[in-house]
Amino acid sequence: MKKRTKNTGRPLTKKKAKNTGKPLRRKRAKSTRRALIILLLIIVIALASVFISTVKKPLKISDSEVVNVQEGDSFYSIINRLSSENKIKSPFIIKIYTKLTGLDLEVIPGSHTLDKSMSINDIAKTLKDTNNANAITVTIPEGFNVEDIAARVEEKGICTKDEFLNAVKSYPLPSYVKDNPDKRYNLEGFLFPDTYNFEVGVQPEYIIETMIKRFEEVWSKITEGLDIKEDDIEKVINVASIIEKEARVDEDRPLIASVIYNRLDQDMPLQIDATVIYAHGYYIENVRNRHLAIESKYNTYLHKGLPVGPICNPGAPSIEAALNPATTNYLFYLLASDDEHYFTDNYDDFLKKKEELGY
Repeated sequence: MKKRTKNTGRPLTKKKAKNTGKPLRRKRAKSTRRALIILLLIIVIALASVFISTVKKPLKISDSEVVNVQEGDSFYSIINRLSSENKIKSPFIIKIYTKLTGLDLEVIPGSHTLDKSMSINDIAKTLKDTNNANAITVTIPEGFNVEDIAARVEEKGICTKDEFLNAVKSYPLPSYVKDNPDKRYNLEGFLFPDTYNFEVGVQPEYIIETMIKRFEEVWSKITEGLDIKEDDIEKVINVASIIEKEARVDEDRPLIASVIYNRLDQDMPLQIDATVIYAHGYYIENVRNRHLAIESKYNTYLHKGLPVGPICNPGAPSIEAALNPATTNYLFYLLASDDEHYFTDNYDDFLKKKEELGY
């Protein structure tokens, strides 16, 4: 009897080596690591390039920049200020560099001129220049008029009030300011309110030049991308000066602007107390009927349209509001609290609110 061979069910072919795929995975892993290393090198090189570029030329200015250093300012606060004005590349890199190098970051109060080609080291050296150690710091608040400024610079011992006023009257007017004998001061509105540092004995003409230059810098920044004709600049600043004197909070500025423009569009007199106060030339706590009778081109109760010129030197928020008024139908407003105004387009409503508030 034949002996049967046990059938295991396995194929009668030769046994093949098991393919685990390990060599392929190794190749892929090696390729991935190489790509990551290359990418990492590119990132490192790019970061190093940015770092070196910032260290060598950190300023983003077209020519030069006058930096006013005040008491209490630090190197980093000045860097942060320049950054907020988009005039410096990377405060973060600058701070890393100064800490790594142990750079002397002492700053001296005064006016320091930074050049566009300066390195971080150059900036640090310039800001501690003792040549300006005796500079006088003077702050001109928003809403000061020319005579307020004159009193402030006299108070600071920079020059006398009369010297400043005479210099304002004789100073050559920029092309965007119209000469008008009915104006009290042709340059009213264009001496920008800010904090300045002036050397002892500086001429008043230099103070005026510095303030006008600052106005032009702020104006250029605010109107970037806008098509404002030169002939319209004074009108905008005129409106802004009224807003500056009338508004108590920023939220009201565009609303007050809307009332001014709405009244002008409807050929209504503006009837704004701040213009009457300026016409009198001194502060009036409560404007009465007897004050409204003053004959002056600044008196918007007697004369329709804008006053003959700006009534103070407005800050940036008021200029922005004059350029971007709120869209409303408002024609009236009155102070409803210590800060905010009440606005309406209805005269009867205005009178009712006036009575309610005890005017």
